[in-house]
Amino acid sequence: MSKNELTHPSEPISGRTLMNLKAVLESYLGGGEVKDLDLALLMNVPLNRLSQLKRAKSSVFTVGRSINLEAEPDGEVEKEDDTELPGIRPSQAILVRLLLKSPHLVPIPLRPSSNEVFELLQPVIASVHGRLGVKATGKSSFAPLFGRSYISSYKMLGEDGAGVQNAGLPVARLQLLVVGKYAQVFRKWLGVYAAREQSAPEELPRTLAQKSGWGLLREQDSLTDWMGDEVYTDFQTQISREFGEWFEEHYLGVLRDEARSRDLDPLEAIARGKWTKNDEVSEEQLLKYNRFCRPILGRSDSQFALFRESFGLTSAEAYWVLGLQVKAFYRFRQRPNRRVDAPTAVLLRYLFRYPEDISLFMPEPLPGHEIFEAVSREDPDFKLSQLAPLFGASRVMSYEFANSDTDCPFFARRLAMIFRSASAGGLPIFKLLKDSVEEEVVARGLSLEQFWRDGRWHK
Repeated sequence: MSKNELTHPSEPISGRTLMNLKAVLESYLGGGEVKDLDLALLMNVPLNRLSQLKRAKSSVFTVGRSINLEAEPDGEVEKEDDTELPGIRPSQAILVRLLLKSPHLVPIPLRPSSNEVFELLQPVIASVHGRLGVKATGKSSFAPLFGRSYISSYKMLGEDGAGVQNAGLPVARLQLLVVGKYAQVFRKWLGVYAAREQSAPEELPRTLAQKSGWGLLREQDSLTDWMGDEVYTDFQTQISREFGEWFEEHYLGVLRDEARSRDLDPLEAIARGKWTKNDEVSEEQLLKYNRFCRPILGRSDSQFALFRESFGLTSAEAYWVLGLQVKAFYRFRQRPNRRVDAPTAVLLRYLFRYPEDISLFMPEPLPGHEIFEAVSREDPDFKLSQLAPLFGASRVMSYEFANSDTDCPFFARRLAMIFRSASAGGLPIFKLLKDSVEEEVVARGLSLEQFWRDGRWHK
């Protein structure tokens, strides 16, 4: 029986396959279009190189060839001599194959709509607003919580479902943050009640290990249908209490400091928005703010400029976490004495204050030595020299990858992130990964036996 060409391409993975992956992920992730920012993250390339990658052939056809040896589709030839033709690297090809078959492994959180976020948070928001004495009710109270004016609430919560796209990606990232924290609390208490109640399904712990964020919360009805009314009421009370404390003390605490950094009344900003503040901040003015509410500017020593380095991210990862296009990043950098926009500033301020929550956006790669230990338990014949080829590199890279004193190498970052989350959820990630590797090896016209012996991806 022949295999499906969409999920099991017979040819080596090329840039054209990225469009198939885009369609598959849009169906799985929800929340609208999978953007170039998402694809650049997955391919782990700078955003400005993605268009080139979309046209690229497999590296099996480009390694060793200079870009000046072949004309571009428009008939013009690039002028950079000694520049290797762009190609889909083996690590990228493995990732594409893996995600075409198993999109649930994508290291991007499922994306709720603004309406879903509003429905989820409305009871907690109303309770917190009541305690704060904030005079904002209904939909108008929504957008100010994400750095926008109350007027934007109606666009964000429109019936066309395009609200989060209209509000911008930085707003979408803040929504992922609050949904991710709600899911953490939900998972914690569901685990507590499942261990306490004999009526809890046996498979519930595995489900909790495999799902997070909106992927977990969108199934909360089916995950709690075994609870009686009294137990469920108590369960919801615990969640509302703990999440409400986080929301008021941590999230709204950051919002209040961001308001002060813009010389706004915190309660007014939380209720009505009006976050825009475009005037320049002099060095003398900057010194008047305490360290908790100092404005986040575009200058080179700001949290904005230092974000990538501080969190050990690649450029593609940093842009994705902040939801910023390259043009927006450089626009802020070119205005060194002006504040970055409010949603970006709120997210930066929050992550620098609570850095452990970067994991809600970007899972940490599993170290190579731990991957090797896990694979060796499953396949005792697996050799250390085969570790890097399993992740799309040459065998010589295996030893650096497995060194516990070195950071995860660039080529392995995305697959090592997937390996961590899949292993934690009890999924057969080694088999899925090995199958994807072998499919790409065969598509490249290479011998599997020789590949596992010498680790060469190119003839």
